[in-house]
Amino acid sequence: MQGELRLIIVSGLSGSGKSVALHVLEDLGYYCIDNLPAGLLISAVDEVRRASESSMHLAVGVDARNHAENLDVLPDLLQELHGQGIETDIIFLHASDETLLQRYRESRRRHPLAELGMQLRAAIESERAILAEIELSADLIIDTTATTINELADTILSRVDRHET
Repeated sequence: MQGELRLIIVSGLSGSGKSVALHVLEDLGYYCIDNLPAGLLISAVDEVRRASESSMHLAVGVDARNHAENLDVLPDLLQELHGQGIETDIIFLHASDETLLQRYRESRRRHPLAELGMQLRAAIESERAILAEIELSADLIIDTTATTINELADTILSRVDRHET
């Protein structure tokens, strides 16, 4: 008999702490996949189910690097998984524009949407619009504007531990 599967979708704005959240979940024993095309979610769940007979935990990073049509089908995919008895949660991370701009200046990394020729501020604005529906569906929304990496990790740990007990 297969065990129960718990799926956490980690989404949010680039630079808001999604990687930190996924690392925390990985440390808690979750199998983590970052930047999974939403259309592959069912396949990923099926693969994790096949790989284990005990209780399983999967965390998937889904963000604006997905094609719009993949993000549009995400609610239907989650409903299908819920119908299969899979417990799902969405964690959404965001921060103020000024904080995100500062983080990008400090890290010197390129925003994923800036590759399309957008300026950084415009890329952040576009990303907010692209991810608006996911944010509305989120079970937990975390504003990381004034949050340290350790504080974010503690928030994720607290939420996941409380939810699993």
